[in-house]
Amino acid sequence: MNLRNTEYRIGGRWPARLVHANGRSLDAERGLLLVPSCRKHDESAAIGLPFVRVPARRDHGVAPLVVLAGGPGVPAIGAFETSFFEHAERFSEICDVVTFDQRGANGALPNLVNPSQPRYDLDAVLTRDGFLDAQRDSARGLATYWRERGVDLNVYNTVENAHDVNDLRRALGVDKVNLHCASYGSHLGLTVLKMHGEHVDRAILCIVEGLDHTHKLPANIDRHYCHLSDLARTDRRLKGQFPDLFGEIAEVLDTFDRAPEIVKLTTANRRTPVGKLAVQVVIGHALGSIRAIRDLPNFTRQLAMGDLTTLIRRVERWLTGPGVHGMQMAMDYASGASAERMLLIEAQRANALLGDSFNLPFPFVGDALGVDDLGDDFRAPVESDVPTLFCAGTLDGRTPIANASEVRRGFSNSRLIVVEGMTHELPALLLDSQTDFLQGVDSGVERLSRPFAFNPYRTGA
Repeated sequence: MNLRNTEYRIGGRWPARLVHANGRSLDAERGLLLVPSCRKHDESAAIGLPFVRVPARRDHGVAPLVVLAGGPGVPAIGAFETSFFEHAERFSEICDVVTFDQRGANGALPNLVNPSQPRYDLDAVLTRDGFLDAQRDSARGLATYWRERGVDLNVYNTVENAHDVNDLRRALGVDKVNLHCASYGSHLGLTVLKMHGEHVDRAILCIVEGLDHTHKLPANIDRHYCHLSDLARTDRRLKGQFPDLFGEIAEVLDTFDRAPEIVKLTTANRRTPVGKLAVQVVIGHALGSIRAIRDLPNFTRQLAMGDLTTLIRRVERWLTGPGVHGMQMAMDYASGASAERMLLIEAQRANALLGDSFNLPFPFVGDALGVDDLGDDFRAPVESDVPTLFCAGTLDGRTPIANASEVRRGFSNSRLIVVEGMTHELPALLLDSQTDFLQGVDSGVERLSRPFAFNPYRTGA
């Protein structure tokens, strides 16, 4: 089916029930929204976007809340029955709560799965160049696979995604919506505000990824690990055993750089050398994961003492898992980075703890993927007078507080809540302030706190 660039169609709606593992449930409506794949053309193939709406339990006169998931590619509808259930339940006390699986991912049609798993040379230590070569080959195979099936990966970008959000608003039959956005969802939400801001009543932007923040600065990552090192020095559970966690991580990385370890991969049934890059990638997972952060001191000490058990498990999962999903690869490459930011990343990566391992492969696969960069006009700062609530966490290494502070400069009517101890997540303790905000009530809250402690030190770890 083809659609004109101003069209959308509802492919059906039906009643549903969202059930959480704890036994609680919510009445809902599911539907399928058909949108044009590319608004630049007069007519293009339709893309199917499944959506779910949880109706308000009582009419408080609050516009529907459209929830924009992160990733890109996090299962938005699935989260309504898992990690976001409590939020959907609470918000539905005052308004309709709506989300959709974004183009190219999860239940969307097509779902850009990657049939071309990266093939690494397991006989050699994996380097940055070797990693990127394998990822480019994977991207090339992905592009060929979908091109042969009539799919243009170049339409999977945040601009088209933002138009999808506006078409969803139109399908709901309302003039304005509220937005709740997290991580990449905030990147998308900012684009919606830039392109369709007149149809947004209020916006909540959490763990903020600005329009020029897709690729992370190594200096910010170093600050994150320095902060964790400071916390580890005084954490009673660690018994004073980590006076310089940052330095210990650096020493471990130097050891793997000088003398890679030969490990046995169970799934592949073979041995492979593990060097510095692999350890950097594994440690980089602590940028947003509360579990990884809590166990970082013990994991570092394991490596320092030559215990590779946990490392092998994590490296194997990384090396033998599926390739990067096509939607994520296309979206992140298209959002790109300004020349100034790329120069900063290049200048900082040589001496940074983790190099630029956390950015790979996205800045370097575009040619193989056949996707265009959206350009600096897209990445220009957003200016908006839409009432906006920013939320950021002190333990979030992926989207630091500095991101929210920078983006907020363009918002004339905004507030920022900083949560002490919050990582790259959406804790329920924000719900009171966010619900008040959606109802136009200024709670006055500027700082919240949640308990954080590292896992107890395991002697001999």
